[in-house]
Amino acid sequence: VKPQLEQKVFALGIDISAELKAQNVPFYPFGDAAKAALAKLPQAVVDDWVNRGIIIEDTGSDGTETTKVYTPFWQLRSTYWWRSTFPANKDVHVSHHYRPSVGGTSSVSFFYDGKFQGQYAAYKARYCMDGTFENAVRKAAKDDPDGYPKYVENRIAYILTTGGNWATGTIGKFKLTIDKGNPKALVSFCGDNVKKTGPTTFEMTADDFYPERDIDILILEPTDGN
Repeated sequence: VKPQLEQKVFALGIDISAELKAQNVPFYPFGDAAKAALAKLPQAVVDDWVNRGIIIEDTGSDGTETTKVYTPFWQLRSTYWWRSTFPANKDVHVSHHYRPSVGGTSSVSFFYDGKFQGQYAAYKARYCMDGTFENAVRKAAKDDPDGYPKYVENRIAYILTTGGNWATGTIGKFKLTIDKGNPKALVSFCGDNVKKTGPTTFEMTADDFYPERDIDILILEPTDGN
């Protein structure tokens, strides 16, 4: 089955896909294409998008107006879907496996102007961000001349609750391994009895595990080249 791809763009929870299309701005927030398109926007559109949290101002290293650029602050959500036809009155055996896609934001969307705000409450509930994680974000913002934590967001979602529909309602032997890749990256996710097994790896195991929520992982990757 060949899946179809649907992509939408959101800023502070509002769908802005049509607006980006109207201004010929690519949905993908990373790389040079989006920034180049933002540089061509009329000033009235720029001012409106800054006020609405769609983009943010980012001055150059010397802090002058001549080096001011604009960075995407939106989220790109990609959904794969497909249609299937099942024969009537017959048993159907279904087997599937997949690799989740990675969502992202070109900056930290829940911390700006020196404090946690915006989608912070939703992020805290979804990714179980704790004090250690939040203090690391604060420190990164404090260490940056512009006051922004220099990270990009990588978000991974994996549907696990359907495991509760299996024969016994539980997963007999459950093992979750998460590797954040970069030792300097920050990672946050919900789990019980999580153990750090290496410089970048974390592991959670359980017997007769009943999944009450899906797996949602937030990785903040540093943008300073480290």
